[in-house]
Amino acid sequence: EDGPQNNTPVQHSQPPIPRRTVLFTSAAAALAFFQLTQSSAAAAPLEELSLGTATWSDAADASQPPSSIPLSARIVPPSFSTYLARFLLHYDDGASAWWNDQSASFSLLASYEAKQREGKSFGSYASSIQKGMYSYISGDDESNIRSYVKVRSQYSSLLTSLTGKYGSERGAIRDIALLFAMLPPVYQPTDLLLKIDEGAITATGSNKGTNAENFPVNFQEDFTLLLPNKYQVLYNESTKSFTITPNINLFEIGINEETSSPAISTTFGPLSSQPLSRQRSFSLDIYALLGISGGAGCALTHTFVIPLDVVKTRIQTNPGQYKGIFDGAATIAREEGMNALLLGTQATIAGYSWYGISVYPSYAFFKRFIGEQLLSPAFAVAHTNDVALMAGALASVIASLGLTPLEACRIRAVAQPEIYRELGLVGTMKVIGSEDAELGWKNVYAGLPSLMTRQVIFGSVKFLAFERASEAIFGVWPELRQTTFTALGVSLVAGGISGVLSSVVSQPADSVLTYVSKQSGGGSLGIVDGAKMMVEEEGVSSLFRGLGSRSIWAGCIIAGQFLLYDVFRAFFGISGDDLNQVLEVVLPKNM
Repeated sequence: EDGPQNNTPVQHSQPPIPRRTVLFTSAAAALAFFQLTQSSAAAAPLEELSLGTATWSDAADASQPPSSIPLSARIVPPSFSTYLARFLLHYDDGASAWWNDQSASFSLLASYEAKQREGKSFGSYASSIQKGMYSYISGDDESNIRSYVKVRSQYSSLLTSLTGKYGSERGAIRDIALLFAMLPPVYQPTDLLLKIDEGAITATGSNKGTNAENFPVNFQEDFTLLLPNKYQVLYNESTKSFTITPNINLFEIGINEETSSPAISTTFGPLSSQPLSRQRSFSLDIYALLGISGGAGCALTHTFVIPLDVVKTRIQTNPGQYKGIFDGAATIAREEGMNALLLGTQATIAGYSWYGISVYPSYAFFKRFIGEQLLSPAFAVAHTNDVALMAGALASVIASLGLTPLEACRIRAVAQPEIYRELGLVGTMKVIGSEDAELGWKNVYAGLPSLMTRQVIFGSVKFLAFERASEAIFGVWPELRQTTFTALGVSLVAGGISGVLSSVVSQPADSVLTYVSKQSGGGSLGIVDGAKMMVEEEGVSSLFRGLGSRSIWAGCIIAGQFLLYDVFRAFFGISGDDLNQVLEVVLPKNM
């Protein structure tokens, strides 16, 4: 493909490439392509944190949070945690590199949204730091929490570690002293603080925030800023402890996060109750389980509505024959028997099993590949909706390749049962494949352009609408995340909303495609020309004919799909925290 191209006729034909070679080559290329996407799990800068060992652990297997937030807050005060988090952003190379990447990924967002995203990231990052501090200070099985002496001894070791790792940086000693002055007097390692050289403890640093006499106006927004130069530590003889002078208001206010979990707002920024998290890389077995979950969900959903599908197909292929859905169902059952309402069952189950098996893992794959491999982080974050639309469209293309021949067989079985009922799925496909000697088996794909157009429009909107509807519902009622039952309820409602919105968006295209297919010689009539002709003959309203019934139909179907998809994901252990990793910071016991 990289060589020059020309129009010179080929003089010597090449021997055909064996089919097996093509298959092996395609499989190797697909495997290499899949492995390329796994690079997103490469080591992040935070894993190079000098303070301790920072690792990404599966959320489901991560260490449990402290016994209670108030206890954690007493032993590792929130202000101490958030100022230590700022300190590391300035003095630690790994933390600094990570924060620069975070800020850069939000650079294309609106200023308000960027600051909001940064605040959430900082709060979760500070939470990981605090949890690591708590585990270290409290000791094994929280054995130290009842002893002031043991807690103070651990803080002494932490002070030694911080001065040893970062003390050579200009101004770092002063910031370390300010940090430990935020501790309650009974926890302060005063003996070690008193041994620090007075010149080092008062030397100011190079951080842009320390050059100001007062707090910069953006102090609460720029988490790389440290305390201004005028703030120093002062030893109080009466209390035998260090304080910050001039006096500073270290406020700590309880707030609620979007997840309904308690959080704390401090002078130095938010402190989340949830550690920093990210989605783990997907292995082949995860994609396989996503496919099984999707296939089972779609097959079951469409199996339940096969009778309605039969009536709907009859109405579309024989307009005017029935007065409506109920009349059609009653007429078919009366004239052809109840079994007639199950026509096309094989094709329906096979077709929508394939649809679920292919579309759900494909969407997950393409969303990650486009957002993490093809686009820059900043562009991907700023165009999250576009990424979802593209991933949904590509996934629908793949699903359409398998769904088209099976849908053709289903329609034949329903529309002409006297011919195709006894043939079964395989027999019907053979008949369709033999109807056109020139096309051969390709004839089963005669409806591919029409079906793929519908699926791409519908499918791309379906996933985007579901995700945004879920986010909106959880944003208003975050407590619904807390139990599996309520979370599945959200999936059901969001799926219904998704189905309705997808129907509204795709209805004009669906109406035009139906109109084109009914025209004589419709194969030569393009979609654009067909739309113009339809509007001229029947008006703009014709583009939305049948929207109400189609919306109700799709809303129910898609609600069921997403509900069952999430039920099976929960059963297989590939939902929620099962696919997330959290940052755990572990400090060595002997620092």
